[in-house]
Amino acid sequence: MTGNGVPGDGAAERAALRGALGELDARLVTNTERGPGARRRFEPLVERLRTPAAAFLRPELERRLARHVAVDDSFARDRIAHVLAGACGAAALPSLLRARVSDRNDDGDTLELDLLDLFSAWPEASLRLVLGCVASDDPGTRLVGIWGLSVIDFGGTEYFGPVADAASDPDPQVRADVMSILGSVFGVGDPPRALAILIAGTRDPAPEVRGAAVAALGSARDEPVTDLLVARTDDTDRRVRLWAAWSLARRPGPLVRAALERLAADQDADVRDAARAVLELPTRSL
Repeated sequence: MTGNGVPGDGAAERAALRGALGELDARLVTNTERGPGARRRFEPLVERLRTPAAAFLRPELERRLARHVAVDDSFARDRIAHVLAGACGAAALPSLLRARVSDRNDDGDTLELDLLDLFSAWPEASLRLVLGCVASDDPGTRLVGIWGLSVIDFGGTEYFGPVADAASDPDPQVRADVMSILGSVFGVGDPPRALAILIAGTRDPAPEVRGAAVAALGSARDEPVTDLLVARTDDTDRRVRLWAAWSLARRPGPLVRAALERLAADQDADVRDAARAVLELPTRSL
């Protein structure tokens, strides 16, 4: 074993790993490699690089990751991110968290899965970095931090406060994400405060926040919440009316039915379809 901990001939091992990275680069720019089954075809090459012996490639991998993020190439980004996570462990966290800023996990990616694995393997380092994201001046980075806290503290027992405080963030997308998080299992960390924030969110000036709050209140079955949801069926934004329709599902009462019947004639086709589908569902007692 050599002094750098690489078995056998360290120079030969490094040269082989550089060669594998070069091969990965070449294949990532070949469109013919991107069809069905592409992830499986790339897996052997990616796994060759997912070794601690490849940690010396970290600066090069980080540059490649940033480049793929900049051009919105999620497939290449995820292959490089996966290599980074396997080769560098906790040291890969900052780069992967930065890559997550522009990612909404809506393209079948694996970046989020790699981050979850790193969170599990290095909880202290992960928490420190995630809290740093929450305190960032950049709203995209704050979004990543809020998401990270909701994952690390799944039930909201330790870090409910910082997430709840973000409900007053100046960026509407951050506030909207907070509404969604508080409507999940995370909200059980402080149910009364979570409910109060969601109710306030239904009056937010930003429609994406109102919509997220209305959607999150779908599981709150008490009568005051039902009255609030009925009021939101008159919202000026179609997305809010759409979520109001779905959140009123299976709730009894003539006011609920009247609101849904009004939405069934809404000017927006998606709202009409949602309301008509909800009207066909059986109601249940609050």
